[in-house]
Amino acid sequence: MADYTGRCLCGQVSWRATAEPANVRVCHCRLCQRATGAPFFARAIFLAEDIAHEGETTRWPSSDRLDRLSCARCGTPMFAAPKDPPARLGVALATLDDPAALRPEMHIWFSARLPWVSLHDGLPQHPERAP
Repeated sequence: MADYTGRCLCGQVSWRATAEPANVRVCHCRLCQRATGAPFFARAIFLAEDIAHEGETTRWPSSDRLDRLSCARCGTPMFAAPKDPPARLGVALATLDDPAALRPEMHIWFSARLPWVSLHDGLPQHPERAP
């Protein structure tokens, strides 16, 4: 059985997933760049039934299809919650207690990659969403 855990910078928000993620991707879209304050958002998507989290978060819609959740105390961007079924929750890979435990499978929205980001990791690079 899989067991992944993570937390925010201050430790007030924590999470645990008890199954393998549905996918692990690096998103370069402008929404993820602005929401995280970083050049991309590396995240793993878990089915909602396979992940639990504790602690106070803020929640806001970054688009019609996605809510973002951050730690209410330290502001760490923690989760992305897609609104379309099935119920899922994306977690920021950098919040993993073992940040090397999950490896991305691909880059998405690579067409929005910042021009100074150079990646040679051998992963597929899709110009927009995953096929």
